[in-house]
Amino acid sequence: MINTVIHNFAAENTEEASGFAALGFDVKAFLIQLVTFLLVFYILKRFVFGKVVDMLEKRRETIEEGVKLSQEAKARSEELDREIDEAHKKARADADKLLAQTREQAESIIREAEDSAVTKAENILSEAKKKINEETERARRSLERETVDLVIEATEAVSREKLDAKKDANLIKDALRSQA
Repeated sequence: MINTVIHNFAAENTEEASGFAALGFDVKAFLIQLVTFLLVFYILKRFVFGKVVDMLEKRRETIEEGVKLSQEAKARSEELDREIDEAHKKARADADKLLAQTREQAESIIREAEDSAVTKAENILSEAKKKINEETERARRSLERETVDLVIEATEAVSREKLDAKKDANLIKDALRSQA
């Protein structure tokens, strides 16, 4: 029916061009195009635009949700970066503290080793002095005995007579005391 009306509108012979027709404007063609446009618009509005608008609305919501999630992820990333920086700072502080404790322990061990070495050296020196004193005392006694024997022999040789051992020892001791 619509096709018939449109066809009849278009098929009519135009008599003389007057008014708008003189300018090349055909009112019948305009009305046909207007009716066609309104019909296509109605069909599109009724069946297509609703679905397109719904699809665009869903897409807009998806994009907004994506932007929101992106912002949340960015905020979380920044928060994690701060937490990582804090963890690095804490780990550095702990490492520095541990290093300082280790240095203190090493210095303490070195000091103890030095003290122990000094003590051992003093003990060795003390033992050496004691042994030297003992050896000196032994050598002095041995030398004293040998001197006494030599003096006795010399006295015998000079006096050609032998004194008794007791008188000899007293005589030598007196002589040694007078020299010391």
